[in-house]
Amino acid sequence: MKSKVLHCVDDPNMGGVNFALQSLCGSTLQHDFEFDIKYVDFSKPVSLNSTADIICLHGASNWRNLFNIFIFTLRHPKAKFVLQEHHYGASFVRSQIQSPKRFYWMLKLNYWLVDRVIAIAPSQQLWMLNHDLVPKNKINLLGQGRDLSGFIPKLNDLNNAAIDAERSNVNKTSADIKVPVIAAYGRFHYQKGFDLLIKAMSLINQPCLLKIAGEGPLGDELEQLAGGVANVEFVGKVERVPEFLNQVDAVVIPSRWEPFGLIFIESLAMNKTIISSQVDGLGDQVSQHAACDVNQGENLPVIHPISEPVSADSIADAINQFLSQTASIHPPVPNIGYINHWKQQQWFELQQAWKNLFKQLLEDKRH
Repeated sequence: MKSKVLHCVDDPNMGGVNFALQSLCGSTLQHDFEFDIKYVDFSKPVSLNSTADIICLHGASNWRNLFNIFIFTLRHPKAKFVLQEHHYGASFVRSQIQSPKRFYWMLKLNYWLVDRVIAIAPSQQLWMLNHDLVPKNKINLLGQGRDLSGFIPKLNDLNNAAIDAERSNVNKTSADIKVPVIAAYGRFHYQKGFDLLIKAMSLINQPCLLKIAGEGPLGDELEQLAGGVANVEFVGKVERVPEFLNQVDAVVIPSRWEPFGLIFIESLAMNKTIISSQVDGLGDQVSQHAACDVNQGENLPVIHPISEPVSADSIADAINQFLSQTASIHPPVPNIGYINHWKQQQWFELQQAWKNLFKQLLEDKRH
């Protein structure tokens, strides 16, 4: 009989979290485990008739939910509890928390209630340890990810022009140069920094177009902010992300805080130049993929980091750097081999990490 794993999510609008969980539950792990995903509001008393062996919590920890989660764990004494930390990290605390000491106590209590805490980025794990939020032997660094096999890139006009110029070693005429299209997508939330990005577009000194996709509470405010910026276009919510990314030349991720940043790996899988903030897990990904292996002569993905602190000026500087590089005689050629290998490897390793964690928890349960 398969062991049962229940994932509890408190917000159906958390796109990245839900996409990652759906990929996980539909992966090869379903041969060994029986998965279920339920949307649970822990701000109210919770009663689930679950016989799950492992219960994974994916909601944001707070004082309001603490008591109900405690009662929930008591009602399922035979289950092993896991909390995957999707929400918090060092940059969140710097940006949003006026009283870190009280906030850290809340996290310590939430983490104490569960058997394991999953960190989704090395910087997040280090932040947890530096502030004694959870013992080292209780943290599992799994990372984050999803099945990216459906993210199949095609070379757009700019990349074709780049390759042609590299091969023929000739200058492009002005008639050959097309206006680069940059994409930004996600929840319209203060965290994502779209307001800074729109302000940055008024500082760009070269031709380009920004397409913003998504929805959220700040939608009206952002559209009003973009009213006087000619090179910004809103395209609404995007259901098919690969198709959207195939229409653009680069992706900008201007987040103020971001424990991981699933958009980064989606953009990388589509061979897109990435213009990214370096906060939290985004910084980990920038470091991982931007480091050039000189010995092997790797031409790694093209990444333009946004300098900290993230601001309209620093975002504009990174975009201008991308545009200058795109307009050069020898723009970088995407390394499709590197990206395809990484795309398969990251998903395989993530599944194995989850499988090992589940096995550890079940072994602990038997003892």
